[in-house]
Amino acid sequence: MADPSIAGPATRHWWSLLAFSCLVGALGQGESIAATRRPQYYAHDAVEDHHGVIAPWYQGQNGVCDLRVRIAAETLRRYPWTEPARSETRVPEYLLSSFWSISPEGRIEPQPLDDWMNGDRGQLGAYVLRALTAYYRYSGDPVAKAHVAMQADLLLRYAQTGPDHPWPSFMIGVPCRGKPYGQCDPHGFIQLDIAARVGYGLLLAYQLVGDERWLETAKHWGDVLATHCDTTPGAAPWGRYANPEDVPWGTDNTLTGGVVWIAHFLDALIGMGYVGQDGAILEARDAARTYLRDRLLPAWTVHDTWGRQYWDWPQPTQAMNITPAVADYLMDRPDAFPNWQVDARNILSLALNRTSVNPESRADTYSGAWAYPESCAGMGRCLSAGPWLMAPTWARFGVLADSAWARELARRQVILCTYDVRPNGAAEDNIDGGVVTNGAWFESTHLLPLETTLGAIAWLPELFGPSRENHIVRSSAVVSEVVYGKGRVEYETFNAPPDTVDVLRLAFTPSAVTADGAPLRRVRELDRNGYTVTPLPDGDRILSIRHDGRTRVVVSGRDPQEAVDDDHLTLDGAWQVDRDRRAFGGALRRCGQAGAGASLRFTGNQVRLIGRADPEGGLADVHLDGEKQLAGIDCWSPIAQHQQVLFRMNGLADGAHEVTLVVRGEGNPRSRGTSVYIDGAQWSDAGGRAGFGEGDGPTTAQRLIFGYTGREDYVDSNGDAWKPGCEFLVRAGGGQDSVAAAWWTDPADPVAGTADPTLYQYGVHAPELVVNLTVGPGAYDLRLLFTATRGFDTAASRAAILVNGLEMVSDLDVAEEAGGPNRALDLRFRSIRPRNGVIEVRLLGTGKPGAEAFLQALELVPSHGSRGHG
Repeated sequence: MADPSIAGPATRHWWSLLAFSCLVGALGQGESIAATRRPQYYAHDAVEDHHGVIAPWYQGQNGVCDLRVRIAAETLRRYPWTEPARSETRVPEYLLSSFWSISPEGRIEPQPLDDWMNGDRGQLGAYVLRALTAYYRYSGDPVAKAHVAMQADLLLRYAQTGPDHPWPSFMIGVPCRGKPYGQCDPHGFIQLDIAARVGYGLLLAYQLVGDERWLETAKHWGDVLATHCDTTPGAAPWGRYANPEDVPWGTDNTLTGGVVWIAHFLDALIGMGYVGQDGAILEARDAARTYLRDRLLPAWTVHDTWGRQYWDWPQPTQAMNITPAVADYLMDRPDAFPNWQVDARNILSLALNRTSVNPESRADTYSGAWAYPESCAGMGRCLSAGPWLMAPTWARFGVLADSAWARELARRQVILCTYDVRPNGAAEDNIDGGVVTNGAWFESTHLLPLETTLGAIAWLPELFGPSRENHIVRSSAVVSEVVYGKGRVEYETFNAPPDTVDVLRLAFTPSAVTADGAPLRRVRELDRNGYTVTPLPDGDRILSIRHDGRTRVVVSGRDPQEAVDDDHLTLDGAWQVDRDRRAFGGALRRCGQAGAGASLRFTGNQVRLIGRADPEGGLADVHLDGEKQLAGIDCWSPIAQHQQVLFRMNGLADGAHEVTLVVRGEGNPRSRGTSVYIDGAQWSDAGGRAGFGEGDGPTTAQRLIFGYTGREDYVDSNGDAWKPGCEFLVRAGGGQDSVAAAWWTDPADPVAGTADPTLYQYGVHAPELVVNLTVGPGAYDLRLLFTATRGFDTAASRAAILVNGLEMVSDLDVAEEAGGPNRALDLRFRSIRPRNGVIEVRLLGTGKPGAEAFLQALELVPSHGSRGHG
């Protein structure tokens, strides 16, 4: 409750009302407009945990994140291929076009691609190459490699300039001119950060599949970027476009945060040992880092510092693709950016404030989870695109910075995002239900969630990895080959530079881990080669392996799953035995006869069919318990792949099941044959769940200075650190700059009555301010810091203060209560408990029409008096 010894003398007239209101708040009674909740989120009815915080709608043992990954992967696997009348090249059409529709029954209908929508090809291609490289590591699905190879070839064949161009044989990042299904026109937009994203994707493709052409192309693109780099101190190394004259808005050719994509690409080349002629790529990379460190990071609150990246509009605004990319880049390279922890945190949290200005979107915390659009311009009630892009980076920051606050922000956002998907492949991105962009954009419907959900699993595997299964969830190198067997995970990484670490979630305790045939030792810390094991409540283990200089890793142990060779399946039709030393048991079965089948009866909750993929591979349908599955099997691959996961299904009800493969007698348009290869099956009846993090959240102090733009936390006279306060809403209007509209960023005149005047010299102001504080369960003491500065007429602009929807102060005049302007005023409210996982502080202007409330700083500490730092 408010402390009258700290509040001004005129506070007495509302003291009794305040005491009553706080008592009601502490008891959790009364009506509230706080903690926004809805009966439905996206495609499913809302589910909350015992603390009123968002909980998974899906209760399968594998978890909602694995379900989201599987549905996304199944949807791209069954995507229609281009027809000869539309395209001279036969590929799944999503590799060329993100323009799609899907019927209520799950039937996918690609929409004819036009010139403008063809502009997405660079961004689309980058998503495909990155997402499927990560998906292969996680799943062992051979389709991932096949589609990566097709995508890389398409980009090389159709999306480069000619050899005589000023930027010769270089990626046309936004090919919005030319043939939509063929050769791109070099007068499309050569947007350099998108080109670099594709270049990085080509390096991933090379490391995954091994085609030297992709490596040589990426090296050439790096050389071209280095040639055109301006290394003048203080200058931007590149413009946004190589050809601004061809861009409708190209008169402003400023490159801002997108420089990290170029730096990231050049870093990857350098990491593979290629530095260009006379070290030119090294010099260009260093110029990019210098520009980021010296020009962009000091301007972290400027609107377009983290903008100008989307291909289809000028976008001079902070947006949700480049924001996490910058934070990830800082976290990747802490030696180059020693202030990474503060800078990454500031930029990520600023995005919550920046994207929430549009009243139409009504961005907010919903059942405790932040939901917001991808930019301040917004997309109506599409509130999933922003969190989809941001949540994995929040998770990563939570792990690397050991921040329970960031980890909880990530956890809740991921769970809420996964409310979007339906089993048939449709996904609803309107938080009220229905679609906004997902009805037309396959990229945002499945490619983006595939990549980012895998990112969330990678950094929070104990929460989001599937229970009682085996997966490589994270690796600092590209996993180029993986075989998931019974009690044995065998994989190879493309390389193993210093600090190569892989993370697996396993259903068994490893009894041995080897790297290049040599045993690794179990260690306490991964400061050298070895491994650590962390047990989970469901019987799973998180296994972390460091294997510098060694690329082939084998993990073995007693696995609860069962496995049988192909000769234990019930076969129907003309199956032949193929002897193959790379097959399970040294042989597998092959058949191309339409109608031939292979069946397995099993008791359990998950199943996988194992087989081979190669250039002669064909198609098969899969039936589970008599029901035909939407996605079947494709055994085609441009390279031979052995003991791969052709089909997987989990989250089944415990009990007896039957899975049946039926050969279709045909192949996809690229296959040289119709053969389906079956090498065995795996299943498990192991049960258990590790939980989804219910009751998590920060319980230590949170201290915020609003309007403060420093890149170092302010340390007060008690030794407590205060960070810039960004986790608040100001609905200034669509497209508005929240910092310009609401922040007082210049320090005011000195403030009396306090040992820490800095806490009172900045601030935020608006007719309505809403601060959402993400917390764990418990009771907290809240302190609000005010001072009347800048000649602000506080008598005309009084304020009401509500905490968790309950009015604590009805008509506050800060100057009157403080005893004059430029004097500190603190209001304290004790024993506040969160509602739906947040403590919401809402300030409303209550004086003349248009009156503004304001706030300088805020402190939240556990009620027991702990001084821990959040």
